[in-house]
Amino acid sequence: MSLLQVPSAEELRAPAVNVSSAVLKAASHHLGSHCDLHNKEFMLCRWEEKDPRKCLAEGRKVTNCTLDFFRKIKSQCAEPFDAYWGCLDERGNQEFRHCRVPQRAFDSCVLDKLGWVRPDLGELSKVTKVKTERPLPDNVLQSRTRPPKNVKASEADPLEPPRRTDTQFFL
Repeated sequence: MSLLQVPSAEELRAPAVNVSSAVLKAASHHLGSHCDLHNKEFMLCRWEEKDPRKCLAEGRKVTNCTLDFFRKIKSQCAEPFDAYWGCLDERGNQEFRHCRVPQRAFDSCVLDKLGWVRPDLGELSKVTKVKTERPLPDNVLQSRTRPPKNVKASEADPLEPPRRTDTQFFL
């Protein structure tokens, strides 16, 4: 039996992204595009390893990318972004369709000042290959070892007839 290796407090320490759901929703398309590689690397690690402790470094990269994204937005497009997420926050359901005017202003600001194009619908959910520097885990698919194949009954061991024949039950 092996001991569970708990990460140290220093390994677990990472800055938090303290923003509301409206801010995350307003930034979602550009944030997903900006941090796409880090997110996919993290999700690949989580899928392959099945152990969150082994993916702490990738999780830190996602957090740092997100913080860097919000720093760039704050320095370049703070006013249109505030108007956009404020509009989403004022609406009860945070639906994009009610906030198309501030969305256009934010998208044009991001395009002009940062050169980021809003991704098309479904672009971020496409299947992509992720090139990673991590070594492959021992058991990538987390599959169990296969049992031995069934051995055929030999002719020397004939099958005995059943003790009861309850065929009347099924008729």
